[in-house]
Amino acid sequence: MDWRKIVIHHSASPTEVMRAGKTVSVNAEMIREWHQTKGWSDIGYHFVIMPNGSCEDGRPLDRAGAHCKAGHRNSSGVGICLVGNFSEKEVPDTQLVGLIKKVVQLLTFFSLKTTDVELHRDVPGAATECPGRYFPADVLKKELEKSFS
Repeated sequence: MDWRKIVIHHSASPTEVMRAGKTVSVNAEMIREWHQTKGWSDIGYHFVIMPNGSCEDGRPLDRAGAHCKAGHRNSSGVGICLVGNFSEKEVPDTQLVGLIKKVVQLLTFFSLKTTDVELHRDVPGAATECPGRYFPADVLKKELEKSFS
């Protein structure tokens, strides 16, 4: 794949759900199940950032994503999803740190610039609030620029 962008999303879901009477964390495997229930072949995102900042692998990087049709980002953009609904609450600091770490790794690996990082809502043609109104775009931009200065 010729990755030219990194697109940031949120799961727009709770961070935990009840399954078989137990509270379990929403993670990449659960999102994969949700997406496969829609008839998709796999999870739509390449990486999932957990509330504690850890990163789980999603769809392999040698396959186009299923996270943003607008601007052909499924085939040109690596999809990263933060677990949570940031239209309702703020991103935990630890999760933001984990996101920044993963984005810096990807920018370096694919020789991309900080300007190649997009929020789903900012992709031309996308009609969404994703990754949520409380996502700190200014902090992400500042931290990424600091990492490469």
